[in-house]
Amino acid sequence: MEEWKIALEEFLKDWTSRNDVVGALVCGSYITGHPSKRSDIDVHIILAEDVDWRERGNRSINGFLIEYFANPPKQIQKYFQEDFQNHRTMSMIQFITGKILFDNTGIISDLRIEAEKWLNKKYDELNKTALEIKKYSLWDSLDNLKDCFEQDKGDSHFVYYNSLANLFSEYCRFLNLESIPYYQIRSYLVDPIYIKKYVKKAFPDSIFKEMFLKALQEADEQKMMEIYEELVNHVFNQVGGFEIDGWKIKSPVEV
Repeated sequence: MEEWKIALEEFLKDWTSRNDVVGALVCGSYITGHPSKRSDIDVHIILAEDVDWRERGNRSINGFLIEYFANPPKQIQKYFQEDFQNHRTMSMIQFITGKILFDNTGIISDLRIEAEKWLNKKYDELNKTALEIKKYSLWDSLDNLKDCFEQDKGDSHFVYYNSLANLFSEYCRFLNLESIPYYQIRSYLVDPIYIKKYVKKAFPDSIFKEMFLKALQEADEQKMMEIYEELVNHVFNQVGGFEIDGWKIKSPVEV
């Protein structure tokens, strides 16, 4: 038996004999493939429906870090809903790609079906006001980045890479795509294994993709500024244009 499976079995001993536990599912790289030396073992412990508590924690067993999540089904359903509202898919992907270890009531199979429904659900389009505010925000970020470079305060590279991450996230929102964690963006753009492993749709804008990858590698400050502005202008062109002179939005007051 593989060493990680031995560690998992040892961990599960504390849970499988409990009356308030009805199932367990293991997910992550040890199931989907290509684990790294820093990959942990993700385990969902499914508690009985009437349980009124949840628990999340970590245990190190035989050199393997096990991250576990103990929840009743209603809490997991809440996670699906919250992830969808925030354009994330992590909880859904874990249940869709994970391996069922035991499922005494059939609830994990039911949750997997529900996860697939949430994954295939379409995000709402941005309304006109939200779209304009986001476009202004991108222009403002570009302006702030220019200011950092021009004043040479020593933080321009920090601001540049944070701005790139924000720009990618906002463009995904414009395109009605899910949000990708900043530390996975490059893998999402270049690695077909990542796409398959995390059940992602390929990024649809090849021009932006190539420009963005180039921006990640650029080291010359002047060229960094130029390519970032090109990226912002490309996004503006894709979402209807933007001009700061005369820009305004009018909307009802909030009461």
